[in-house]
Amino acid sequence: MLGGREPMDCRRTLKAVHGAFYGGLGALAVNLMVLSVVPADQTWLPVLTIVLCALGIAGIIGGIVLGYVRLRCPRCDASLMLGGRIPSHLPNFCPACGEPL
Repeated sequence: MLGGREPMDCRRTLKAVHGAFYGGLGALAVNLMVLSVVPADQTWLPVLTIVLCALGIAGIIGGIVLGYVRLRCPRCDASLMLGGRIPSHLPNFCPACGEPL
């Protein structure tokens, strides 16, 4: 056990990857909605825009990096990122070694 916790399995890792990636996309979408609704003469608008863009980009990059680093076969350590893309669901078998996940 690492630090009193069990290591994350593939399914929990994929949930974390989806949460970070789609959370970042959601922050960017909220930013676009705020920019389209709020008048441009507000003094707090540039700060909110910068914060939401930073959170969105950090979430997207964090999700992709977490997927590359942690989304791996527990037996052969092959990546499960499906050619560099974040998978919508895990395959039943590892593409490299053929063992069931």
